Amino acid sequence: MKIPFSWLKEQVPLTSTPAQIADDLVRLGHEVEGVEMPRAAVAGVRVGQIISKQPHPDADKLSLLKVDVGAAELLDIVCGASNMDEGDKIPVATIGTSLPNGLKIKKGQIRGASSCGMCCSEVELGLADESAGLLILPADAPVGMEVGDYLQLEEAVFDLSITPNRGDCMNTRGLARDLAADAGLSLVDMLPFEAAIDATVQAPKVMVSAETDCPAYLARRIEGVKLGDSPAWMQAGLIMAGMRPVNGIVDVLNYVMLYLGQPMHAFDADKLNGGINVRSAESDELFKALDGRELKLHAGDLVVTDQDSVIALAGIMGSETSGVSESTVNIVLESAFFRPARVSETRRTYAMVSEASMRFERGVDPEMVSIGLQQATKMITELFGGVVGEITLCGNTSEINAAKQMHCSISRIEKRLGITLPETVDDVLRRMGFGILRHADRLDVVIPPFRHDVSIAEDMSEEYARVIGFDAIPEILPALATIAPPRPDRSIHDAVAGGFLQVVTYAFISEKEQRLFVAEDGNDIRLQNPISDAMSVMRRTAWAGLLNVSRHNLNRQQSGIAIAEQGRLYNKTENGHDEKNVLAWLMAGESETEQWYGAARQAGFFDLKGAVEAWLAARGLTGRFIADDSIQGLQAGQSAKILIGRAEAGRIGRVDGDIARAFDIDVPVFVADINLDVLHAGKKAKFAPLAEFPGVERDLVFLLDKSAFVRDAGSDAIVQTVNKAGGKLLTETRIFDLYEGKGVPEDKVSVGVRFILQDASRTLTQQDSDAASAAIIAAMDKRFGAALRG
Repeated sequence: MKIPFSWLKEQVPLTSTPAQIADDLVRLGHEVEGVEMPRAAVAGVRVGQIISKQPHPDADKLSLLKVDVGAAELLDIVCGASNMDEGDKIPVATIGTSLPNGLKIKKGQIRGASSCGMCCSEVELGLADESAGLLILPADAPVGMEVGDYLQLEEAVFDLSITPNRGDCMNTRGLARDLAADAGLSLVDMLPFEAAIDATVQAPKVMVSAETDCPAYLARRIEGVKLGDSPAWMQAGLIMAGMRPVNGIVDVLNYVMLYLGQPMHAFDADKLNGGINVRSAESDELFKALDGRELKLHAGDLVVTDQDSVIALAGIMGSETSGVSESTVNIVLESAFFRPARVSETRRTYAMVSEASMRFERGVDPEMVSIGLQQATKMITELFGGVVGEITLCGNTSEINAAKQMHCSISRIEKRLGITLPETVDDVLRRMGFGILRHADRLDVVIPPFRHDVSIAEDMSEEYARVIGFDAIPEILPALATIAPPRPDRSIHDAVAGGFLQVVTYAFISEKEQRLFVAEDGNDIRLQNPISDAMSVMRRTAWAGLLNVSRHNLNRQQSGIAIAEQGRLYNKTENGHDEKNVLAWLMAGESETEQWYGAARQAGFFDLKGAVEAWLAARGLTGRFIADDSIQGLQAGQSAKILIGRAEAGRIGRVDGDIARAFDIDVPVFVADINLDVLHAGKKAKFAPLAEFPGVERDLVFLLDKSAFVRDAGSDAIVQTVNKAGGKLLTETRIFDLYEGKGVPEDKVSVGVRFILQDASRTLTQQDSDAASAAIIAAMDKRFGAALRG
């Protein structure tokens, strides 16, 4: 945002230099990105009068001018413009002058003719982005006078970056208030302008249906306006402030907005049909904006309408059909207070940023809603004529943010800032509009209506700090309790180290995808305003997102997928909702690609099981995989629950073929997940020296009932039983063979178990081996009814 220095001085009798004012603004919390000096930038450019004009003998488009700039001799200048004539007065950059565009004027030769200066347009002077020729000055311009002084160019223009919480300072009035309060100077009173009311001009009919989003709406009709360009001083001010002049009415409204902070809009009254209504939009209602965009609105958007159509997206932009044009004679002025959150939400929905929306979504000064309309009325009637009707008022601006109060501890603020709060700062804050009263350690604050950002003690800490000056706050680190740093969560990193690629998917999925892995139980968390049907509920399974990622990659010639994701699952509860931190894996397609030494191999259940076991082992944990055909979405016979100790921590298995095909995946897909919240601390690895004595390796082959093996046993249950029975000497157990067929009864399965015994202090005897074997055989018989195979 740019603010001319002269505008500030019209509000406050400032005597400091622009550089000093810039420092004050920064200290008060308003970042100054730069200070432009328009008048100094054209120093050396003088008012010149063309005495003679002759065509260049060697160039059709050049002219030879003799120009009087008040010097002892006339200047010879070669000029390429064509819109000047003898007697015209023009800006002339003399030799040695540096123009705003960086060009330094030197004496030179152009097509053989000497040129001792340069005639300037608005572009060379930095007053416009484009021009049709030289800037022709009025006939009464004094020859030889500095053009910057004659045009009354700004001494300085401040380029500011106002923080989002300070909407009250996105205008001259707000910044002037801070500067006046800080320096102890008086601020010019903004007295309301009472226009002469013409009884023949009807007041606009206005209804506000959305009172929550629009607590105050003012409208006034002005008839007989003779629309033209705004005066040069206003256009120059707008250009200095970074805005483009449009037409007289729009320029006045922009000028008042920059000056007082109240955005307003003007409708062509003759293009409106019936009264005005401020209401919530209906779904798919059409709106054609001033910038040419055509929008389908969402239900709940705040709009201004007449009887036929939407004439404005409230607080953001008017419609193309109701806008002011060169043929406009009668206008309706709008000034309102729109709820900041509503304007912000709508602006983000349609990516429509305007000067008005930036101010409304930060919060405007309720007092300026009426004053701004009155000032705009005054300027329009003075510049373009017209007769004025009564103001139609809906709502009450005096009730907006009225009587906001807060209480806090002075010692708390002093402790936060590290300094004592002098009572002289209270006076500065009172001049800024605050009501400040001290009672011992208690600070009572009445917050001005235009300060939407102040509500808690920390906000008042900031107010005191910016008045005192952040440089005055001691650079002392606060006392902090020494605590152990949080242990980093390496869950996903360890999965990546295991050969998986990390993916991040949305926490929103479709209800149809949810039902594939989670039964309907009324505990879905539904989004009130979903982006699409595909993102309508909060996920309760991570597998759907992984399947979508897999489909995307398999459709792009990826032969194998191994991905993992760490994220949260969301479940509705009686008291709100519950979140689980989970890690999920997926493998599909080739786990080993074709090489010269072997064929490609498809990923299988045990590939993923091994990856999960390795991940658990890295944490000092051991998982037991217990067959479970009841897991929704997984194929029976190839699914299991994962137990860590006695807690069910996760699931693993092959995705049902119909579900995989629903995702357009025609290869086996294997998934797993672990609930990280239920994992306990694993065993820490300890150093153990290499055993000096040899171990004993024994093999035992058992016959088990098939039904018992599938229902109760499985490889993990067998390993657990052997480990428990083997005693302290047992160091390793694994299943080396699983056989069905010739020599084995049809209802039986042959399971080969290999175990290793070792003692670090001695060589084991035959008795040790036999004792361990006997214990294991007994345990297998008791647990599974297993017998040694003959």
